[in-house]
Amino acid sequence: MHVYEEMGRLIQDRWVKYNHDEEAFPELAARVLQEMAPYKGFDPMVPIEWLFNTRTFPRQLTARSDFGQPPVTVFSDHRLVIDLYYWLDGTTEIHQHGFSGAFQVVKGGSIHGQYRWNERHRVNSRMAFGELSLESLNELKEGDVQQILPGNRYIHSLFHLERPSVTCVVRTLHTPNAGVQYSYKKPFLAIDSTYEDVQTNRILQSLTFLQDSPRAVRKRLLSELIERSDIHTCYLLFKRLLEIYKEETALEEFWEVAIRRHGSLAEQLIPVFQERIRQSMLVSRRAQVKTEEHRYFLALLLNIDDAESLLWLVRQRYPHEDPGEKVMRWVEELSKPTEGVGSGDTLGIPLNETALIIFRELLHGRSEAGVMARLKEVYGADETEQEAASIAEMVSALRASSVFRPLFAR
Repeated sequence: MHVYEEMGRLIQDRWVKYNHDEEAFPELAARVLQEMAPYKGFDPMVPIEWLFNTRTFPRQLTARSDFGQPPVTVFSDHRLVIDLYYWLDGTTEIHQHGFSGAFQVVKGGSIHGQYRWNERHRVNSRMAFGELSLESLNELKEGDVQQILPGNRYIHSLFHLERPSVTCVVRTLHTPNAGVQYSYKKPFLAIDSTYEDVQTNRILQSLTFLQDSPRAVRKRLLSELIERSDIHTCYLLFKRLLEIYKEETALEEFWEVAIRRHGSLAEQLIPVFQERIRQSMLVSRRAQVKTEEHRYFLALLLNIDDAESLLWLVRQRYPHEDPGEKVMRWVEELSKPTEGVGSGDTLGIPLNETALIIFRELLHGRSEAGVMARLKEVYGADETEQEAASIAEMVSALRASSVFRPLFAR
């Protein structure tokens, strides 16, 4: 563990020469990570054993954290910290930082997305609406280093491919001019996830108690709360309801109240929560997926919004294979019944032989007429015509699927 102490002291010595300028810190931190290369020979059990046994535990940023599984501070002083972030099945939300620094992948690998935010409507310092667009998507491997620029100059997310994946983060405690540390929710929302209001927190915590209350009482209390609250509180309420009930139906009876109170701002929250449900499903399914290729596929479905971009990335990673056929193989493998995954398959969408034929045609951009023509070649014209209604239903279901939507979007 001495490497982290050496890194911390080296950064201290170099940073003072820049008068502790936060703007100089990302490049400085990245250079030290590259020089000292903590990924070389990294054993993920060594820091864990140290954690269990050390009596000289560095000051941690916080006693509780939902960022990392676990997060461990291995060096700290009054200006900077060095953290190790372990990840098993977690993934980071799209976010920016209130600090400066750099990180290196020391174990495993990740799909790294970088984004641009175009603000359209600022609600307050904690919340804004706008457009979030993906700028780039690349794979980070062991030894790769990324600078962390404060604020919206560096908006990113990480989808971890291997279990475990570990990153070493060198960062300032805080960069004053970084502004709010927003998290971004596709497609329209920026939110300060660090903001806390005691009364609102207590109300949200009470929703667990209200689960056992009569439905009419629960609906009255929550509707009255929405009527007198701001849009930020409305968002937090809907977020908590979704965490408790796990289904979009838990929100449906309150959208009318929210839209009456907040108009178009509430309407823009509807696709935000629809996307949140889709992402949560994909992330939870990833816990059942162990192979790196399948986890990579789920990362693409989570981050990419159109078929052309997704297939291009598959072609870059597997240049000697047809990307469409590669995707079809993944879909077929993930649609097979899997032990311990309930009654369905890994993706939760069982696909029989006919459905897979339809899937392949849609993946290649075929129209419904093209799908019918292909099925007639396989099953004959008479049998296909008899099943025309169910085929049309399957085409619509696949195109509307929240899981596969990026594959059919052009």
